[in-house]
Parts: sequence; C-alpha cells; structure tokens
Amino acid sequence: MKEGINLSHIFILLVRPRFPENIGSVARAMKNMGLSRLVIVDGVSPFHRNAYRLASGAYEILERAEEFPTLKEAVSELECIVGTTSRTGKERAPFLNPKELAKRLVSLSQKNRIGIVFGSEKEGLTNEELSLCHLYVRIPSSESFPSLNLAQAVMVICYELFQAQIPVPKFSPSLATSKEIERMFEHMERTLIDIGFLEAKNPKRIMRSLRRLFGRSQMEEREVRILQGIWSKVDWVRKQTRGDG
Repeated sequence: MKEGINLSHIFILLVRPRFPENIGSVARAMKNMGLSRLVIVDGVSPFHRNAYRLASGAYEILERAEEFPTLKEAVSELECIVGTTSRTGKERAPFLNPKELAKRLVSLSQKNRIGIVFGSEKEGLTNEELSLCHLYVRIPSSESFPSLNLAQAVMVICYELFQAQIPVPKFSPSLATSKEIERMFEHMERTLIDIGFLEAKNPKRIMRSLRRLFGRSQMEEREVRILQGIWSKVDWVRKQTRGDG
C-alpha cells in the first residue's frame, strides 16, 4: 500500500496576512516539508519583494500562489477545510492537535483536496470563517503565551504532515466540495427558518452548531444530494400546507 499523505492535495491558505515577510517564510517552510500549494486571501501580495527575500529558494511557490478576495471563494473547490486557532470555546471545539490531524488526513488526502487555513497575524480567523471549516486544529503551547508567529505555526503543521508516513486505509472517501456543502447549508438555513425551527433574526448561532455536526461527518457528494432532497421535500410539503402550491 502507498504510504503517507498526498502532499500535492494539501493547500495552505493564509487569510489577511499583513506582512510579506511572513508569506515568504511560509513559502520556505512549505518547500522544506514538500508542500507547494499556497493561497492568499485578502492579504498583502505574495509578489512583494520582501516576500521573496524571506522565501530563500522557494520562489516558485510564491509565483504560483493563488489570490482570492474571500475565504468562501478560496475554498469552494476543496473537499476538506481545516481551521487553525489558538482560542478555545465551544464554538471552536473539538480540537485536533497537529499529529492527530496529520493521521486523520492520510486517508482523506488520497482523493480529496484539503485546505489548511491560517488567520491573520493580529486576530486569527473569525467565527464566520471557522464556520466554513470541517475540522479544527490547535497547536499546543504555553497558556501564558499561546499565539505563534504565522510562519512558525505553518511549519509545525507542515512538519507533522510530512512525518505522517503511515499505511493508507484501503478505503479513501471522495468528499463533496465546499461549494456543494455551502449550497446545502444555505438551503438548510432557509428551510429551517421557514418552518420556524430557526429564528429569522438570529439563525447563525444554531447553524454554527449544525455546521460543526455535519462538518465532522465528512460528507460525500451523494450524501449532500440526499440532504438537499430532504430540504426540497420539506419546502414542497410546507407550500402545500400553506396552499402556495
């Protein structure tokens, strides 16, 4: 059996990076660990000369980097999204540590594109951005000073991915893309508001819990279509009950 993570299917996404030096250092860390897919979301340009100064031989990663205005657009064609955070709270649990994450991704990476998302140097990822993620990873560190430099955090994760040389299970699932899942969540939210399960003025609180629940299940395309069919049937029954049909 083939061993280890398919590193060509791993994307490192930097959301709102403020300093080109950090982008260059991230590119170098990625190349050290065999990764090559870098995505910048609403941040400083990867082509900045200071990014090249710190990339030190990883220039091709900067030159091939993709740029997007929003995280939702950046992850739309990916099948598994991992959010990194140093902050705790029920909205961000459960957490994997980097070694656990790497082990989890061995099988998924064989047939699926995986995005590992890092927030900006100042405020990290917002709750809304984390709601787009299916898994969460937290790097263990001192409670008195838990925040890592962006490039250091990327290196820790990339190192564990590179080290994850374990047998690949015979079954490697093919997951639905983020775009397909988001379309299903949007439909779910409209339907649950319509039947009165969610409050129209504040649907996001419960929807975040539902996103975490379904995100952990690692849904395949067929499963997403089944859920879409359920919401469509509920919509139809609701219309018939109201006499809209």
